[in-house]
Amino acid sequence: MNYNLLKKILIYILTGVLIFMLTMNAGVVADDTEEYLYNGNIYYQINEYGNVVITRSRASVTEADIPSEIDGRIVTEIKGSAFRDRTRLIKVIIPDTIKTIGDYAFHQCIRLETVEIPDSVEYIGWNILESTPWLESQPEGCVIAGDNILIAYTGSETNVVIPYGVKIIAGCAFEGCTSMMSVEIPETVREIGGLAFSGCTQLTECNIPYGTETIGSYAFHWCAALQKVDIADSVTTIGNHAFAGCSSLISIKLPMGLQRIETAAFYECSSLTTINIPGSVSEISSQAFYRCVSLSEVTLNSTVTSVGTDAFSGCSGMQRIVFFNSDCFIADSGATVDPNAVIYGLRESTAQRYAQSYSRQFVLAVPMAGDLNEDGTIDLDDAVIILGIYANSASNVAYEISDFELIAGDLDVNGSIGIDDATEVLRIYSQSAVNQ
Repeated sequence: MNYNLLKKILIYILTGVLIFMLTMNAGVVADDTEEYLYNGNIYYQINEYGNVVITRSRASVTEADIPSEIDGRIVTEIKGSAFRDRTRLIKVIIPDTIKTIGDYAFHQCIRLETVEIPDSVEYIGWNILESTPWLESQPEGCVIAGDNILIAYTGSETNVVIPYGVKIIAGCAFEGCTSMMSVEIPETVREIGGLAFSGCTQLTECNIPYGTETIGSYAFHWCAALQKVDIADSVTTIGNHAFAGCSSLISIKLPMGLQRIETAAFYECSSLTTINIPGSVSEISSQAFYRCVSLSEVTLNSTVTSVGTDAFSGCSGMQRIVFFNSDCFIADSGATVDPNAVIYGLRESTAQRYAQSYSRQFVLAVPMAGDLNEDGTIDLDDAVIILGIYANSASNVAYEISDFELIAGDLDVNGSIGIDDATEVLRIYSQSAVNQ
């Protein structure tokens, strides 16, 4: 026997087996883009977690009894538009393994009369059952499905009270509800979906309660009568175009935890006169305040590191914009800041260079002495910040004092920050407390 030949054959066999095993194992954790057909009318894929996602269906489907498992894999999601425009579909049964139903999943299924959505569903996307007989047959008012998700509103009340316990207001839930003038949102709501209140043209006031974390894109888009919005500090995300076209909006309280003002968030809010941007905000995205013609003054704290293109374009009433971050990126466009605004900033800052590049008036900004956290007052928090800066410096910890910190914190004007500065802050605070 030719042992060399036998050895080569064994090596080829073992290599093939190894490749096959690696491929099978990888299939469990990697996203499988291949679609498979279940029961002749439903297509699915395997996601990166090894679970089944229902992706689409055949146009001829009449009943969709979605299984809880396929070939031993758990079915956890119905993808967006999976059954959209299936005009023959009359019945859908969803198992309690499903956690997510994507946008427009059953949209325009004009014969769909029976839908069973279990409490296991934790997220429901935009307009999943719009233009279906099932939705039209629901009692007037808030339509709730899954794990306390408000998916639609079928009433016509002027003062709407969302039931306590609702966790998510799904996308498009109140879209185009022109009868609604006020809405009471319970503290159990943690998310307001995209387009949730878009086009509610009679809505005049809205309070976002503590507990809400996310306001989706276009959530209050074109609410033309909306005048006042109070957003609780629990909100960390406000989506793009969230308040675009709210032409009557006079005031809005932004949350202290907000990190970014997204693209066109306040696009053409033409009545907005003032805006207090919290110290948590680090980025002002493009067109964020585009054509806010009544906005007269804006102060960007030292935390703001970036201002996008056209962020304050068309703000023809703006008289003053202040940049307290000397290194803040300002998009290189003459339209980023309206030409009418006087630009205030620190010496040799990006704001000064921007003003010079576009022949704008520039004035040196002077921070309030002692107000290190930029909240407009001098208190114990400011003293703690100063002591922290001093401690880092004294212990040789690598810490670069910003221009703003040096100007605002150097109360004795000796070119450094030390205990004397903290003492002076405490003296000012104490005197203020006595006077009160």
